Amino acid sequence: MPIYFYFLLTLLIELPLVWWFFRDRGKEALLIGFLLNLFTWPLLHVFIYLTRLPVNVLEAGVAVTEAIGYRIFMGCSWKKAFAVSFLANGISYGIGVLINNYL
Repeated sequence: MPIYFYFLLTLLIELPLVWWFFRDRGKEALLIGFLLNLFTWPLLHVFIYLTRLPVNVLEAGVAVTEAIGYRIFMGCSWKKAFAVSFLANGISYGIGVLINNYL
């Protein structure tokens, strides 16, 4: 599958969760979620190819980075920022693992 497929899949999985967590500011949350993924997704792939760090460690770094972004740009609590980020990234990472191992 082409690499952009995985980015689109990430967005299709994560953005609805981001919207759900920030329903009161839905459009803004979708934009922030998209922009954070636009930053972290390519960065993750650069680190995958340039380092020997396990992908799950890199993915945790992505989740922390995005949580900081949600905290800054959405002005939410740290608890909410980490909850949305780790839930969204965990689910998209898990689905990616399933796709790569079973399809």
